[in-house]
Amino acid sequence: MECPRCKSEMTQGRCSNCGYTVPTQRESGTNITSKLKGLITLVAVISFLVFLILNTSLMLLSIDIILPETLVNETVIFIVFPFPIGIAEISGYTFATYFLFLVASVILSYAAIFYTGWGDLVSYVKNIFKGRFRKLDKERKATSSPLLRLVTVFTALLFISLVYTIMLELVGRPIETPEAFREMPVWQRVFNLTQAAVWEEIIVRIAFIGIPLVLYALARGKENFMRYLLGGFGFEERYAVTLVILSTIIFAMAHLPGWGWDPLKVIQVVPGGIFIGYLYVKDGIHSAIIIHFVWDFLSVPDMMLDVSNLGLILNLMLLFWMVVGLYYTYEYITKFIKWVTEDREKEIERKRNREEFEKPREKKAKESKDHTAGVTIGYVCQNCGYNKAEYTDEGKLRCKRCGTKTDPKSEQAQQQKKLLQTDKWPPS
Repeated sequence: MECPRCKSEMTQGRCSNCGYTVPTQRESGTNITSKLKGLITLVAVISFLVFLILNTSLMLLSIDIILPETLVNETVIFIVFPFPIGIAEISGYTFATYFLFLVASVILSYAAIFYTGWGDLVSYVKNIFKGRFRKLDKERKATSSPLLRLVTVFTALLFISLVYTIMLELVGRPIETPEAFREMPVWQRVFNLTQAAVWEEIIVRIAFIGIPLVLYALARGKENFMRYLLGGFGFEERYAVTLVILSTIIFAMAHLPGWGWDPLKVIQVVPGGIFIGYLYVKDGIHSAIIIHFVWDFLSVPDMMLDVSNLGLILNLMLLFWMVVGLYYTYEYITKFIKWVTEDREKEIERKRNREEFEKPREKKAKESKDHTAGVTIGYVCQNCGYNKAEYTDEGKLRCKRCGTKTDPKSEQAQQQKKLLQTDKWPPS
């Protein structure tokens, strides 16, 4: 049999020249499944990038519509604590500058995500077509690229949102979109969605995850503590999980006032808050801004473009993403359970190692204490004959039975010690 890799002669299914081994039927089937999964994920990535480019173009085109309106209208800058609180009212050129800042933040976030994730994405695509996807998937490197992680989180979030929406439809209680939001002019709606994608991430993720971790690191005297501010530091700090949950609750509660969203909207926002917080901690604020932007702009193309069958195409794309999201929802739930289990096992292992390390120290300390506080060898009380004593503050030996004190350096004590060492006891 000829080796398909180096064309050398193979014996018993293995090439002696390059080491290639003919895969078994089971391995071959697994490789096909893994490659199919990789190809489907690749299609999801490509369609996501196309949608990203489309929405970016619409945002840039909307500048000509929104900028003139900023000169004659006003908006409110707000913070969340835990509900939105207005802190400044801006208009005119200040309003226009603020809007351009939001647009620039989205563009810079794109640049950052492509800069950090493009190389891993290219390697991922090459490995799919080279048949190495199974190895990468086994080593949990299939979603190491921030771009890939962004897509898998987005599709999982779509699937979860679909399940929640279907459940509400079945009980006859769909979420109502506020009338004030539906009646907004196009320019104001696009502006509000852009503002939500950028400003909400700054006042929620940075304010309630980044800043607390910066203060914690500063209090602990850690170097480079400012790296926690913009995210991307990973879950090495256990407190990050608690802060993600806290920021999610605040993020969800912020949707109740303002435009008067349905209280059921809070439950729908919770998975989004957790996933966005996860991306902020894992990859950085730029990843959180992008997924928030894409999510909020899901309906913008159909609203701004007058293209026949565009709504149908977008719905089919959403359906495909949701199917992909079914798999990645399972992957993330499994990954979370494994992370919690491994973290618990590591904690148990650390406790066991700490106990094993401290036992010899405690034993040594006890032996040292016994040596300095009491004498049991070479001592005999001159008064009662008892053989246990303890040192006093004066440096003398005090019998533990009768309390008689003896100077350990006295001639009689030294003679007793000498007799014991030469086995001449009792003395004649």
